[in-house]
Amino acid sequence: MVSTWSISRDQILHTCERRYYFHYLAPARINSRNKTLREIAFLKKLKNVPMWKGDIFHSLVAEYLHRVYQKTQLLPIDLFDTYEQKMQDQWKSSMNSELQPNSKVFGQGNELMLFEHFYKGNLSENSLSDAIRGVKNWVSRFSVWVEDVAFHKEILQASQTWIEPQIYGTEAPSFELDGIQIIAKVDLAFLTQEGQFNIFDWKTSIHSTQPARQFNQAEFQAAVYQLWPHLKFGKSLDTIRAHLVYLGGEMVEQRTFKIDENMRVYTLSLIRRSISRMQHFSKVHDGVQLTLNHNTYLTLDDLDFAAYEKACSYCPFKILCQRRLEI
Repeated sequence: MVSTWSISRDQILHTCERRYYFHYLAPARINSRNKTLREIAFLKKLKNVPMWKGDIFHSLVAEYLHRVYQKTQLLPIDLFDTYEQKMQDQWKSSMNSELQPNSKVFGQGNELMLFEHFYKGNLSENSLSDAIRGVKNWVSRFSVWVEDVAFHKEILQASQTWIEPQIYGTEAPSFELDGIQIIAKVDLAFLTQEGQFNIFDWKTSIHSTQPARQFNQAEFQAAVYQLWPHLKFGKSLDTIRAHLVYLGGEMVEQRTFKIDENMRVYTLSLIRRSISRMQHFSKVHDGVQLTLNHNTYLTLDDLDFAAYEKACSYCPFKILCQRRLEI
C-alpha cells in the first residue's frame, strides 16, 4: 500500500516504471544480504552534478535564513567561501572514491559519489570550477534579490517560520488525503502577523517561456504546496500564496500562484488519480514480485522502461537496465 505521496514520486512514476520500482519499492539496504538490493541502495545515493549543485545552494540558503532568524547581519554571498571549500572537498572525495555498489560502508559517513564519476561521464578539467561558478552566480543573484525585497525583514517579522523542514515524518509539511500522507517539499514557509501564509521554493533553473499546458507542472506544484496550510491548519485559500523563485536567468524571477476552490478540487483529483496508479504496485516478499489488483503477479521484467532515451541520461539505475537489455 502507498503510505506517502509527493510530486517527485509522481514524476518518477510517469517517467519510468522501472525507476519507480528501484527508487520506492525495492527493499534496498546497503547491508542487505542480497547483492542486487545492496547495489540498488548504493545507486539510490548517487547524485548528478546538477542535483549536487542544487543541494549545495539550498543548504547555503537554509543556513542564511537560520542566521537571519537568529538576527545575524549578513548576505547569502557572505557564506559562499565555506560552501566553495565544501564543493572542492566533496568533488575530490567522489573523484578518488573506491566505493563500489556492494560496499557495505557506503552511507555510514559523509561520503559522496557523483553520478558522473561513477558512470565515467564526460567531465572536462573545468567541470568543478564551472560547477562552483554556477552556484556562486545563483547565490549572487539571490543576495541581490533578498536585499531588493527586504526579505530579512519578512522573516524576522513572521509569527511562525519553516526553513527547509524535514520531508518525512509527522512533522513534515503535509496533509492527509484518503489515509495517504501528501508531502509538500517546501523550501521556506512563514506566517505573517497579518495572517498571510507565504510558501517559497527556490528554482535554480530558468522559468519556461514555452506556452503552458492547461495546468503545467509548476502550477501543480504550487497548488499542492498551498493545500498543505489549507488542509492541515485550516487556512483560508485567499490567505495563502506560493512563490517559485527562479535563479537561472540573468535576474531573479519570482512567480506567485494562488488557487481558488475550483483549482483545489481539481488538484485533489489529480493527486487521487496519481495515487490510484501507484496502488497498482506494492512490494511483497523480498521485493522481487509486485502485486497488481491483489491477485495478479508481476515481475520486474513486466515493468516498462522509460518512453524516451533522454530520461535514462541521469538515471542512477541505468546500469541495471543496461545489463538486462544485454541479456
